[in-house]
Amino acid sequence: MSRTDPLRGRLPRRDLLRLTGAAAGTAALGNLTGHGPLVAGSAVARQDAANAIVFGVGTDIDELDPRTTDTQEGYIVASNVYDCLVLYDLGATTIRPGLAESWEISEDGLTYTFTLRQGVSFHDGEPFNADAVVTWYNSIDEGAPDSQYDATRMVYVADFITTWIDTVEATDEFTVTMTLPNPYAPLLANLAIPIAGIPSPAAIAQGLDHLAVNPSGTGAFRLASPDDWTRDSQMVLQANPDYWGGAPQIEQLIVRVIPESSTRLQALEAGEIDIAWALSPEDVERTRENPDLVIVEDAGLNTNMIEMNVGKEPFGSKEVRQALNYAVNKEELSEGLYNGNMVAAGGVLPPVDWAFNPDLRSYPYDPDRARELLAEAGYDEGNPLTFTFMAYTIPRGYNPVGDRLATAVQEYWSEVGVQADIQTAEWTQYRADRRANLYQSAMGGWQGDNGDPDNFLATLLAGWSKGAGNTSFYDNPEVDALLEQAVRVSDMEERKALYQQAEQLIVDDAPWVFLGYMKHQVVTRANITDFQIQPTYIYYFAGVGKA
Repeated sequence: MSRTDPLRGRLPRRDLLRLTGAAAGTAALGNLTGHGPLVAGSAVARQDAANAIVFGVGTDIDELDPRTTDTQEGYIVASNVYDCLVLYDLGATTIRPGLAESWEISEDGLTYTFTLRQGVSFHDGEPFNADAVVTWYNSIDEGAPDSQYDATRMVYVADFITTWIDTVEATDEFTVTMTLPNPYAPLLANLAIPIAGIPSPAAIAQGLDHLAVNPSGTGAFRLASPDDWTRDSQMVLQANPDYWGGAPQIEQLIVRVIPESSTRLQALEAGEIDIAWALSPEDVERTRENPDLVIVEDAGLNTNMIEMNVGKEPFGSKEVRQALNYAVNKEELSEGLYNGNMVAAGGVLPPVDWAFNPDLRSYPYDPDRARELLAEAGYDEGNPLTFTFMAYTIPRGYNPVGDRLATAVQEYWSEVGVQADIQTAEWTQYRADRRANLYQSAMGGWQGDNGDPDNFLATLLAGWSKGAGNTSFYDNPEVDALLEQAVRVSDMEERKALYQQAEQLIVDDAPWVFLGYMKHQVVTRANITDFQIQPTYIYYFAGVGKA
């Protein structure tokens, strides 16, 4: 639906930014999966354990096949239902053993040998072994025996996993060897991303649609029945008492969908949920004086931006793209819209990333320079720049205020003579249409998957990622060459220099309006114990308790 800004000219901008805009999050969510045949339980999912933790989110999980899930909510559930060969250390992006208890890397960086954990079973009773790893890999590898690869549904497996691996072979029952065509430094970090969770071979054999609603992993929690998932309402996961890492502290992990931030907060205050995810900045601030609630927070491994599709006019013009950057006051945006919880962006990489460049040359707020650049591109009062600006409505970790951001940015652009027509779309369709190259400009964002700068710069801006993570369709061969070189060297300082050089080229080209990096904030009840936020925005619940 198209929407204009009825408040322009009636309120000072700071007041406009501070409006709670409750209606912004109430867009019809519909079938958030985007897959009609994938129907979970129709009855209300049961909650029958006294020792349960209820995790409140703003929108439903898309699906429960780790190979095809494409939302942060899906990643959170997948990280508890499935295990990967390696896992992230609690509260960090360093790597610890998972289904592989150890590994060795050859001197040339081309061979990874994993020694697998023994005595592990999938939720359906199937044994975990080397054959299960090979079956999983073949299922995501295009052209492999028994491949189920689907480029539309397996959005990231090629970018993160299969592109970098030639073969996966079972050396014996509990040893797997991966052979790479070239050294690839982020491989272990990528293998800990929830999309690398390993399902049961029997579940894989049932096909993508089956596994999407009938998960079977080796994780600390399991979906006992499809009826335990009620779309757009809640999902009840049962503890796995035989979990190789030790039985969970709780009996059930319940994911409850509450679209409105203010309503999630009310449910948290009333004790109806135990943890609230993606609260608005205003609602987070409300909790600070409540002794029954705890804010768990850290610097955010994320980036918040506006994508400009460089293949569509008017965004083929670098002057236009740079002008729209100069037009936005990011510091004021942070204070007014995010209660000071956004760090204004210089470029792509957040300050917590190890390749962050504090000396990056970027775009300070300069509306006069914006007007000059627009004039150079042929736009002025007599010929104003106009385009469609797509916005999502639901809260995200990198932007918990949803489409209120679009209204604020539209206001900044209007002050330099730019007319941006805001339109919104249902979340699943929105993401699909961005990947399908249908938008001129769109709100975007990213929460880091693995702590490696490659996961931002290459995933979001490499030419080979167009139509997957790269939905600005930016393509600079010089940038691509630097990114390709950076993953083939092991020296961290050399990698850092290459990434910083690539990022400066990207910022100069300005395929995005670089906005900022949100703090990572989750609010819990005070009786929740040992809950840790992960820099990659997943949460391992096996060790979390409830006093």
